[in-house]
Amino acid sequence: MNEADPLVQGFAPGATIGWRAGHAMAIEHFLGAAAALSRRLPQGGHCINACEDRLNFLIAFAAALMKGTITLLPQSRAAKTVRELAASYAGAYSLTDADIAALEPEPAAAASIPRKQTAVILFTSGTTGTPQPHAKTWGALVAGARALRARVPEIAGASIVGAVPPQHMWGLETTVMLPLQSGCAVDASCPLLPAEIAAALTGLHAPRWLVATPAHLRACTLSGQALPALAGILCSTAPLPADTAQRAEELGGAPVIEIYGSTETGAIATRRTARTQVFEAVTGIEIAIGGEQAVARGGHLEDAVALNDLLLTEGGTRFTVQGRTADLVKVGGKRSSLSALSAELNRVPGVLDGVFWLPESASRVAAFAVAPGIDKAAILSRLRERIDPVFLPRPLVLVDALPRNAAGKLSRDALETLAAPAQNWQSVPASHPALPGHFPGNPVVPGAWLLALVERAARQRFGEDLRLLGMPDASFRSPLRPADRFRIVLDRIARDRVAFRIEGEAALVADGTLTVRDVRDAGHA
Repeated sequence: MNEADPLVQGFAPGATIGWRAGHAMAIEHFLGAAAALSRRLPQGGHCINACEDRLNFLIAFAAALMKGTITLLPQSRAAKTVRELAASYAGAYSLTDADIAALEPEPAAAASIPRKQTAVILFTSGTTGTPQPHAKTWGALVAGARALRARVPEIAGASIVGAVPPQHMWGLETTVMLPLQSGCAVDASCPLLPAEIAAALTGLHAPRWLVATPAHLRACTLSGQALPALAGILCSTAPLPADTAQRAEELGGAPVIEIYGSTETGAIATRRTARTQVFEAVTGIEIAIGGEQAVARGGHLEDAVALNDLLLTEGGTRFTVQGRTADLVKVGGKRSSLSALSAELNRVPGVLDGVFWLPESASRVAAFAVAPGIDKAAILSRLRERIDPVFLPRPLVLVDALPRNAAGKLSRDALETLAAPAQNWQSVPASHPALPGHFPGNPVVPGAWLLALVERAARQRFGEDLRLLGMPDASFRSPLRPADRFRIVLDRIARDRVAFRIEGEAALVADGTLTVRDVRDAGHA
C-alpha cells in the first residue's frame, strides 16, 4: 500500500497560510496557485526552487510535490551555482518568483503526497569542505515537522517570521514544513537586519514566533532594536551562547529554543539555552556513542546518521555538545575547538562578529573580527585573559563584515577568499637580479635572499626599530623557483625571538627563528 501524508494540516477553511506586505494569503489561494503551477510542470525530474519570496517558494514546492518532481535546494542562488546544479542534474529547470507572479489560482482540494516520494535534495553548507547532497522523502519531512511541533506545541496556528531562507534545511523545516503541518501563517520576507526583523514581526498578528540564527540574535541584542512581544524564538545553524540567549529572551519577552540538528538529520533535539546546556532529543530519536563517534537513529530518521559533534550523552536521549569534530585544533600540544575560541572572541566588548579558523597547511590559528572603533591590540589583550596564549590568533584581521551566507554560516571557501589579501602572497620574478648565475638553466631563489625578505617582513610587522642579532636559525625544506608564489608567516614567540615560516602553495619552503632586539628597549647596546 502506498501510504501518503497530507500536504497541509491544521487549516480551517479561509485560514491564512501567509502574509505578504500586510496582505493575507488564504489557504485556498495557496492550494489553487500550486495546482495551477503543477499543471505547467513536466512530470517527474528535478526543479531548482530559486524563489526568494517565501510564499512563492511554498507554492513552487507544493506544485513540484504534486507533480512528483524532486526539488533541488542549493544554499546559494547565485547564477553560477544554479547553472552548475542544472548541469549536474540532466533536465533540471529553475522556478523563480517571476514564474509564480502571473499564476491564476484554480479550484483545488488539499492533496496528499506519497510518504516514500523523494521531495527534496538539500546541500550541506560547505563549512568543512565541498557541499554534499542529501535527499529527503516527504514522509521523513512530515515526521520531522510533527516531532518539532510536539516539542513546541504553542507554535501551532501562530505567525512566523523567518530570518533564514527556505533553501536551507533549518529554513525548510521551520518556515515551510512546520507551517504546512501546523496551520501556521508565515511571512513572505526573509529579513536580515534587526530593524527589518522588527518590522516584519510587527506586521503580523500575535502570537508571533521568530526563526533565526545565533548571528541574527546577537545582532538584535547588540543593536538595542525593540521587538514586538513574541511567543517564542527558534534558533539553530551554530552554537548559541547562553548570554546571547538570555539577552534575546529579555528583548523578545519569550523563551529562546535552540535546535540541534544538521542537513543530514533535521531537528533532532532542543534546549532552552538560557537555562540549560543539555539538549533533549525529540520523540523517537536516540543517540548512541561508539568510540568517539555519536550516531543518531530512530524517530523521523530513515537511516542511522553519524554526527559531526563530540557528544556526552545521558541515557541516550539527553546530551551536551563538547565540540565539533572538525573544529578541534592542537597547537603547542594543547587542544581547543574553533567554536569555543570564536565564542571567546565574540565576548570581547566591541566585537560585533568574529570567527577563528585554521588555514590549510598552517600551524597557528587565525581570526577575523568586525570591531569598529577598537584596535587589534585591545582585542588581543582581552583574549589573552580568556584563552591560552598558544591560541592567540596570528594573524588577527579586522574586517568590515564576515561573509556569512543567508543561514549565518561561514564556508571554508568564503574564509579563504577573505583571508587572501591578508596572506601576502608574493613571488620572485625570473628577471630578479638575485637569480642570474644561481643554478643556470634551473634557477632557484637563493636562501639568503629569502631570509632578507623574512627580516624585512619582521620589521614591517613588529616595527622598524627591530634589529636582527646574529644569523637566523633556518631550515630549508624545499626549493623555490622563480614565479612560484609564497608567503611569510611570522610569530613573536618571545621578546627576543620571532618564529617564521616561508610557505609555498605546494610545500613548506623554509622555517626557523630570528633572534631580535628592539632598539627602543631600555639597556640596549
